[in-house]
Amino acid sequence: MRRAIRITTIALTSGVLAIGVGIAPAGAGTPTPGPAVSSAAPVTDEQVFDIHSTAEALRAPSTARPGPATFRTTTEVQGTGSVGLARPRPGVSWDRFRTVLRKVVQNDPGAIIEGSRELESTADLLGGTVIYPGMKASFSQRLDSGTYFVFDFSRIHDQAPRYQTLRVSGRPAGVMPQPATTLTAQMEGGKPVYRLSAPVRAGQPLRFVNSMPARQPAEAIVFKLADGVTEEELVAWFAKFGDHGEFPPGEDPLGYGPGALPLSPGESQIVDLPLEPGRHVVIDWFRDADDAVMLLKRGHYKIIEVA
Repeated sequence: MRRAIRITTIALTSGVLAIGVGIAPAGAGTPTPGPAVSSAAPVTDEQVFDIHSTAEALRAPSTARPGPATFRTTTEVQGTGSVGLARPRPGVSWDRFRTVLRKVVQNDPGAIIEGSRELESTADLLGGTVIYPGMKASFSQRLDSGTYFVFDFSRIHDQAPRYQTLRVSGRPAGVMPQPATTLTAQMEGGKPVYRLSAPVRAGQPLRFVNSMPARQPAEAIVFKLADGVTEEELVAWFAKFGDHGEFPPGEDPLGYGPGALPLSPGESQIVDLPLEPGRHVVIDWFRDADDAVMLLKRGHYKIIEVA
C-alpha cells in the first residue's frame, strides 16, 4: 500500500523522509497569508472555528478571544490537511519562524539539530491535526492574548507557504472539551515511549501531552492496522528506515492515518480524530533533537486498540 502520509512526510522523487509532516523541499519564496474565514471573535462564550484547506488556500480565522478554542479541520485536496498552530515569541515574524521550522522538518542531521536549538527560543508548537479528504477532525487549545500562526505543515517548504496570523485579544471565553483518555509522549530509560491513561474510544476526544525533554517536539499519527499485521512485521519495517529518515522502498504495512501534530515539550492539546474501532499504531515521525536519529527507530510507537 502507498500511504497518503508519504505525500506529506517524504520527498517522493528521492525516497527520503522529510520528517513529521514536512514535504519535499521547494525553493523559498515570499509567503502570503491565506484569506480569513472570519474577522471577528464569536459573540457567544463558545469558541469554535473552522479551518478549511482547498487547492488554492488555507481558510482560517484571523481573530479570537483568550481562553479555550476548538479548531475544526477539513480539506478538499490530498496533501493539504496538516493544519498546525504555533505561538511565536514576541517580535518573531512568520518568515523567521518558517525558516527555523524548515530546518527541523528536513533531512540534514546538522540542520535538524541546529533548528531544534533555535526553535526553543523562536516559538511554541501547539499541535494541530493531520487529515485527508473526506475526514473531519478537531483540536482544542487554550489561547493567551497575543499572536499565533495557523499554517499548513505540509506546505512549509513551498515557495508560497499557506498561513494565517491569528490575533487573540478581548474578554476571555471558550469551553475546553473533556477528553476520555490521555496519550503522553515521554522518555523512560533513555527511550521514547507513549503512555495511555485509559482505552481510546472511537468518537471521543483524547488529550495528547508532550512530556519529552527540552527541545524535543512530539507528534502522534495514528494508522489503522490491516488484519494479520503483527508487531514483529512493523518492527522489521521500521528497522529498514535510514537513521535520519530515508524511507524504505517497496510496500509498507500502513494505510492512511489521521493524527495529532507536533507539540513543544510541556505543551498539550485535545484532539478529536476520525478513528474506527480496531487495532491501530501510533507513530512519531520526528527525529531526536540532539542527534537527528528517527525516534521511530528508537521505539517511539504504540499499538493500541480503539473500542
